[in-house]
Amino acid sequence: MPRHSDAGEEGSAIIEFIALATLLLIPAVWFLVAVAQIQAASYAAVGASDQAAKMYVTTEGPTAVRAARSEAAVSRALQDFGIDPDQADITQHCPEGCVTAGAPVGFSVEIRVPLPLIPEFGGWEHRLVTVSATSAHVQDGI
Repeated sequence: MPRHSDAGEEGSAIIEFIALATLLLIPAVWFLVAVAQIQAASYAAVGASDQAAKMYVTTEGPTAVRAARSEAAVSRALQDFGIDPDQADITQHCPEGCVTAGAPVGFSVEIRVPLPLIPEFGGWEHRLVTVSATSAHVQDGI
């Protein structure tokens, strides 16, 4: 009875596994990190705009103090989600004036989400997406 030699079947399964894992795992991890950053920016934008509007309408005093407290609230909300405040643009909306009782005061926060794991170089600002949120509250009696 002839015996078959397995000499031709010697392979390198570990090399094939590493090659496939590299080709499939690295993009999957990058995608998950990107989705997590987008989700964090979305939550941060909603929380920051809401807290800024709340701080503005509930703070008593001049508009400069109100604006400073709103900006501090935005900065804190962004830091809670690990987002640099330099990535955000904050806009205040006062259609009827910011000092009128009963008038709506709104804040919009727009956050630029950078590409994950890719450093910026040469002044090139890269971004994956930009997320934004707007919140408005009614001005309390002044």
